[in-house]
Amino acid sequence: MSKLNKTSERNAGNGGVGSSMIVPPPTVEFTRGSIVESVHRAHVAIVDSHGELVYSLGDPDFVTFMRSSAKPLQTLSAVMSGAVDEYKLTDAETSMLSGSHGGEPYQVETVESILNKGGLDPSYLQCGTHPPLDAKAKMDLIHAGKKPQPIHHNCSGKHAGMLITTKFMGEPLDKYLDMDSKVQQQISGYIGTLADIPPDSFEMGLDGCSAPVHGFSLRAAAYAFARLLDPSDLDSDLATASRRVTRTMRAYPEMIGAQNDRICTELLRAGRIFELTAKGGAEGYYSAAWRDTKTGRALGLAVKLEDGIERARSPLVIALLQKFGVLPNELSQSLKPFAPGIIHNSRREEIGYIKIRI
Repeated sequence: MSKLNKTSERNAGNGGVGSSMIVPPPTVEFTRGSIVESVHRAHVAIVDSHGELVYSLGDPDFVTFMRSSAKPLQTLSAVMSGAVDEYKLTDAETSMLSGSHGGEPYQVETVESILNKGGLDPSYLQCGTHPPLDAKAKMDLIHAGKKPQPIHHNCSGKHAGMLITTKFMGEPLDKYLDMDSKVQQQISGYIGTLADIPPDSFEMGLDGCSAPVHGFSLRAAAYAFARLLDPSDLDSDLATASRRVTRTMRAYPEMIGAQNDRICTELLRAGRIFELTAKGGAEGYYSAAWRDTKTGRALGLAVKLEDGIERARSPLVIALLQKFGVLPNELSQSLKPFAPGIIHNSRREEIGYIKIRI
């Protein structure tokens, strides 16, 4: 019997990913002068590690893909299989398995090291290619007359983890992205365990990096993140692996995003007292978990902006973490660029405001 106090594992309407008959009220408003110029609607679920829904906006049972927010859950396979220990990955390298890196040199070197420890090289990566997300790293490649390679892809750390796990298990390396491969089946199994839903109920698709991506409700995703941080009711090996994943993320946040100016990295640094674990995904998705200092339980958060706009996602996540006391009202300079507040134009004139309705 599922511990989740839930009403539906599928959205209302036609039951497909992204459909819902519950229309949330305006959640994030961008004003210009006295006019509300843009409105963004969101679905939010916050669930504790006992499976109780403690807060929601819109439809907490809205079904969508976790995208890169699932990476910490996907990392469990590399840890649980024994590959991380067999190939003697450092904590920094283990953190990289959960990251969406910017292609900065130290990050590229870390992915290379992970592959080399498994007796592999970047030619095995099947994540495709895009320019580094980091502006300086992108320009350095251009100035050097070099083209981006798969190792510069923000998901290459995740793929490196899947590859060394596949190598350790003796499976075909060229099949590591197949949904019926052993590594992908393991990943689905661990996500299903933490989310407390059968893996065969997932809506499956392909992510931008060609890896399988899992679709299920925000409520279940929030529960999975809560249990990742507080795995006290999981079996001992999975609990140990879960703690290892979140611990390494917090210890090496620069592997999750960048040295600076990425919301995941800055949140991991700012929320250490609450063991805050945070990972964003594409199309307006965000997941996080933190320790409730009053109850000792973990609280898991899953956010989905209906229009998939990241500019609205980050201010909403900041506001929710402030609402629950994880972040102070007076934010650090590193978090202010992601927060709701005054909008400036290119001349630094105040022209509007980002307002959150929660």
